[in-house]
Formats: sequence, structure tokens, C-alpha cells
Amino acid sequence: MDDLKQVGIKKLEDLKGVYIRDWPKYCKEYYCLDTFLELHKKNPQLEGVSVYTLPNLELGLFVIVDHWQIFVGSLEAERSQSLLKESLLKLDFLGGEQFSSMPKRYFKVATDIIQAKKLKMYLNSVTYSMILNKEEALHFQVEPPAGFSLRSVSVADAQVIDDHWEWSEQGSLSFIARQIVFSTSVGLYKDEDNELVAWCIRAQDGLLAVLQVKPTYKRRGFGVMIVKEFSRREALLGRDIITEVIPENNASLGLFKKLGFKINDQCHWLITEASVLDR
Repeated sequence: MDDLKQVGIKKLEDLKGVYIRDWPKYCKEYYCLDTFLELHKKNPQLEGVSVYTLPNLELGLFVIVDHWQIFVGSLEAERSQSLLKESLLKLDFLGGEQFSSMPKRYFKVATDIIQAKKLKMYLNSVTYSMILNKEEALHFQVEPPAGFSLRSVSVADAQVIDDHWEWSEQGSLSFIARQIVFSTSVGLYKDEDNELVAWCIRAQDGLLAVLQVKPTYKRRGFGVMIVKEFSRREALLGRDIITEVIPENNASLGLFKKLGFKINDQCHWLITEASVLDR
């Protein structure tokens, strides 16, 4: 059996081509690799990130550990899935790990690992994976209302975003700041006092994420504006746009469908109970 090896992030460039096949089936894996490569190019000393692959890249297998978050990929062949499970068994799990934005084809592998490591499941959140073709996004025209400006989010506003984020936790502030500095983000700012009133950022797996409008500014179309501008910017970089929505969130689901996003897959966010307070 091929052995899982820790490699440099640059090795992921060779893996990206494997996931172009059957597009957009493997778009989540492709854009996860793409985003970590982008992070590495802009910050070669990327801390807290470990990458593992097999010598045989044609199997597409990778495991990326970003602090406590785990991202996986392999082609949907029986051998690839078996190797992914065997590879994950070799890694140390302490509890508190999070299988992030994981397509359902990996669900059994992940739950088998959690059981084998004798960990307890803290959360299993199901989402719809959605995708918008870059050609459609290039048609978006965005004009902020008088008194407001659209621009990339300032890292000085990372705390504001973390304070309003439903999934804020220990360590999330540094994640948000890193993504603002090194990846695509869009913020709507009030000209009068430079207040950030709506925003989204590109997460490390390529998702349009952390979409938020401050409560006092809702029902003014700002969410749609942010999604359009983010999508347009990503499309100009040659990317399709991907996001995830909780099925019960009818408002967000309706917003993305209205803008042309289509459901591509079902994903899971699996979080295990932490066995220690500090990582």
C-alpha cells in the first residue's frame, strides 16, 4: 500500500488537475486545493497547516490539517476511499477536530474514523453545496447606494466580523484575519464614518463564507449586493463561485438560487468533542 506522506503545500498544484474531471462534481476539492495554494503563495510561512498526500497523485488523495480543521479529498473509487480511511487512521486525533465542508461521499469514512479513535460527535451539520458558473457571475453589475462604498474588507474589521459570526469560537478571529489578508473579501462601508455594515470572505476551502449584514441594515438588498460583488471578483480571477447553505435557511437559499446558484452536492460539518481546553 502507498504510504501517506507529509509534503509541501506546493505539491497540491499537481493534484488540482485530477479534480477537473466530471466538473463540477469535485469542485469542492478543486477549490480547497486552489485556496491553500493561494494562501501559500502569498504567505510561504503559513503556520498551523499540514498537507498529506500519497506518492500516486492519480488517486487524488489528500488530507489538509489547518489547525483543528480537516479537509479531505479522494476520487470516488473503492480503493481511494479505503486508502483515505487508512491514511486518516495514522493521524493523531485529540478531540475537537472538525471535518469541514465535507462532501457526503466522505461521510462514512469520517464517521468510521471518529468511532475508531473513540471520539464523541459534538455536531453533524448538513449543508447544500451550491455553485455559480463564472460566466454568469461576470454579468453582475453592482452599484452601491449613495453614502456607501464597496471594497475589500480591512483586517482592522476582523473583530467586528468575528463578533457577529454565528460560528465564532476560540481561534476563529485569527482565521478570519488570515483570510481577509490573503484571499478575496468584500465589505460594504458607510462613507460617513467608515462603518462596515455587510461583508463576506473566501474561506480556506474556497467557499463564499461568513456572509453577514448587520441587523440595523437588513432588508435593504445589501446581502445580494455583497454576493454579486464577491462573485464578480472571483469570476474575474477565472473561478466559479461556491458556497454552502443550511437547508432550513430559506432566506439564504432563496437569495442564492435567485442569483443563479445551483445545488451541486450535500456536505457535512462534523465536529468532535474536545478532550482538552487548549489546542
